[in-house]
Amino acid sequence: MNLQHLRYLLSVAQTGSFTRAAAQMYVTQPAISSGIAQLEAELGVKLFNRAGRPELTLEGRTLVNYARQIQDLAEEAGDRLRKRETLQGQGFQFGAVDTAVIYLLPDILRAYLAEHPNAELSVHVSPSRDLAEDLLSNRSEFALITMPIEHPRLRTISLYRDKLILVAGSTHPFSKRKSVTLQQVVEERLILFDEDSVSRRIVDETFGEAGVSPRVVMTMRSPEAMRKLAEAGVGVSFLPYLTVESALRSGELKEVHVKGVQLSREIGLAWKRGRYFGPAILGLISAIVSEFGRSAAFEKARHG
Repeated sequence: MNLQHLRYLLSVAQTGSFTRAAAQMYVTQPAISSGIAQLEAELGVKLFNRAGRPELTLEGRTLVNYARQIQDLAEEAGDRLRKRETLQGQGFQFGAVDTAVIYLLPDILRAYLAEHPNAELSVHVSPSRDLAEDLLSNRSEFALITMPIEHPRLRTISLYRDKLILVAGSTHPFSKRKSVTLQQVVEERLILFDEDSVSRRIVDETFGEAGVSPRVVMTMRSPEAMRKLAEAGVGVSFLPYLTVESALRSGELKEVHVKGVQLSREIGLAWKRGRYFGPAILGLISAIVSEFGRSAAFEKARHG
């Protein structure tokens, strides 16, 4: 059923005249008559007795009751969307690497949920490659990833640069040294990210350029787990500074300078090229890019 035709029905029912309904709706009288006729043809019933002043039939009165409810719901939906309100139980999914969820997003999410109390967010925490697949498959609206992720159907902007530093537990021999060489590092037990991660690729490229092979005793996805193992003295690890900052302050971990090596990774925002963001989703993205001073970069990439 055409919503405009239902509006014609309500106007005729209210004014008692096809002519007055046309004036009320700012259309011609034939447009009103045609709209009502299309409703009747679609439903297979007569909505008005047309002998003299149009009077609603039983079927017409039934449809009028529904039409009023439909019109009210349409107006309510429009108001909510214009006000960027969300209904209870409505929400969307976005993705993020765990470092972003733990260290970059909490304050932003708290403020967003205070403004959108009915929203329900599903956060898929996973390695960047999996997050990119979610974007391409339309499972997530956007993602905070470790860059670079290059794909012709994805757009990205950098948000935050985080150092990758070598850390050792407070009882490890490295903790007493001002610096070490890369050759000394590869002779130690290393706890590294899984091979499919961007952070691991950054570390591996450094080893490869130096022509050395690391002694990897353990690989995993969780930087928090890697930090705990390094604190326990299981091995040394290259970890994001965000992950180890508190442990460095408490003395549970020590930063070990590696001569000639300075590593970093970028956490960025990624989304599918041409993706439409509704007000609720765009509100969260805007809060994120604003937090890192990247609003202009996002708008340029989004519309470029």
